[in-house]
Amino acid sequence: MMNKSLFRLLTFMTLGSVLFACSESPSVHKYYVEHENESGFQSFIIPSNIISLKEDAELDENALEALNSLQSMYVLRYSAEDDPTENGEAYLIELEGCIDDRYNEMMSMQISEQKMKVVFHEESGVISEIIAVIEQEEDFTLARLTGEIQLDQLIKVINKVDLNKLMTESNIENTWM
Repeated sequence: MMNKSLFRLLTFMTLGSVLFACSESPSVHKYYVEHENESGFQSFIIPSNIISLKEDAELDENALEALNSLQSMYVLRYSAEDDPTENGEAYLIELEGCIDDRYNEMMSMQISEQKMKVVFHEESGVISEIIAVIEQEEDFTLARLTGEIQLDQLIKVINKVDLNKLMTESNIENTWM
């Protein structure tokens, strides 16, 4: 009798935890937090205050407001070479599961062995999150930009940002966590 009660209790607890886990929808933020300290991953944050404009760039008041509304870019990089567990493919499938119908595709492309997909989360015409996933061979990089920006203003800002300066080693080194 005690064994049946214990078995029922364990069965109920197992089913309850499975149902609870399945009811939580995966998120890119949760994925980032869960993996940032795991073997094979490197994480860093690029604060918006190091975003530099091209020398000849001029922004109108709306575009400047849009630039100031951007928060930080969270970057998580997986390198198969640094992961003794060799779980890269499973990690990538898990990440892709976090990018669901809450996101709209902005662009997708493949050049040689490198694939890139950019999606965004938008409500009422305001973009709150932009996600880029770049795959190359067994490695991948996740970049997550947060803030609140209108799509048309985002395009104007992107065209004026000095991407080469943003990605220089000195800027990235100063942002490692």
